[in-house]
Amino acid sequence: MKTFTDPHQILNSTKLVDTFLEIVKIHTTSDDTTGEWPSTPGQLDLQNVLKEKLAALGCTEIELDENGYLFATYPGNKPEAPVIGLLAHVDTSNDFSGKDVKPILHKNYDGSAITLQNDVVIDPTESPQLELCKGDTVITADGTTLLGADDKAGIAEILALLEVLNADDSIACPKLRIGFTPDEEIGQGAARFDIERFNAFCAYTLDGGWAGEVNAETFSADGATVTFTGVAVHPGYAKDKMVNALRYLGLFLDQLPKDESPERTEKRQGFFHPLKVEGNASEAKVSLILRDFEEEDLEDRGKRLRQLVEKIAAEEPRLKTEVEIKYTYRNMAKWLREKPEITDKLTQAVKDTGIEPNLEPVRGGTDGSGLTAKGLPTPNIFAGGINFHGPREWVSTRVMGLSVCTLLNLVQRWAE
Repeated sequence: MKTFTDPHQILNSTKLVDTFLEIVKIHTTSDDTTGEWPSTPGQLDLQNVLKEKLAALGCTEIELDENGYLFATYPGNKPEAPVIGLLAHVDTSNDFSGKDVKPILHKNYDGSAITLQNDVVIDPTESPQLELCKGDTVITADGTTLLGADDKAGIAEILALLEVLNADDSIACPKLRIGFTPDEEIGQGAARFDIERFNAFCAYTLDGGWAGEVNAETFSADGATVTFTGVAVHPGYAKDKMVNALRYLGLFLDQLPKDESPERTEKRQGFFHPLKVEGNASEAKVSLILRDFEEEDLEDRGKRLRQLVEKIAAEEPRLKTEVEIKYTYRNMAKWLREKPEITDKLTQAVKDTGIEPNLEPVRGGTDGSGLTAKGLPTPNIFAGGINFHGPREWVSTRVMGLSVCTLLNLVQRWAE
């Protein structure tokens, strides 16, 4: 086995950084309101760019389907080994603008706070990984957009892996199936993923954070919509007649457990998270996400949400309420435990790279959550990005190089 431990070797021999800088400029923000597949046309723009890159790197069976999923095969040189999948998603979060991204390279980073436009400051006291990046090249956006390292760092790393394999056929490698998926950020990345067509024994998403992070466990997640319907009356003559739906929605938000919110929880603690409010005095609704690691806790969270709405409705008989809870994804851990070698080979590949694996549960979800539940076991690998979904997002090119080293060691582990 040819062990890879030097990220600078990767940076000097591949187009890893250039590819990343190119693709973050393509606007691929997903949108859960369009009803389209993929949800936004920019994702297809990127997929068409990636089709050409995959072909240039020796891939075959390159297919972009009607739903925006791009699959390809890298033949490898160990046909007797299991077929392994590598995945990354092309969309970026709609939590912050992803249009007209202007990446900035902070070369030979000195460890100080990074000041960007709009008074955006990336401070090492709030982003402690920066203290480990002195001398690195750190990439940020300019403060007006997110960067898009989630998950375009993962895309660039997979392509860099293929560059290295293409240049050195002495590296043992099984057949690889490559997948670039749309709409992960709106929870739809696994929804129309054709597992039979992908045809891999297992897969790995390149969608994690800091160096060494390995994710074999995620939140379980549901989405909820709560609707309050009141009684609309002219406000000049509303005494004892009007029922203002907005007031009751506000009461509901105020009574959600404040210690069970994202801003007050960590590690294995779950939460209620209101995302969007819309409506008027006649009818108002709020969309929420519910998160817990254990399914029974998530089920209980849904019950408590309904009980709170029932309590508020009891105060005003004329108020009508509706609670809708929808399945989003489930914790991948219970399925991955059935095939421990899938995670074990990944943690060994991280160790081969010279990094101590950090088996961190994801306080969120990945495409792997849905794919694992559908029958394709898919843990997650670090891609290097920090502070996802906002203008303080950044990535170290050295850590991106370490991710590629880990991939190279991983494919060799599977080729054994």
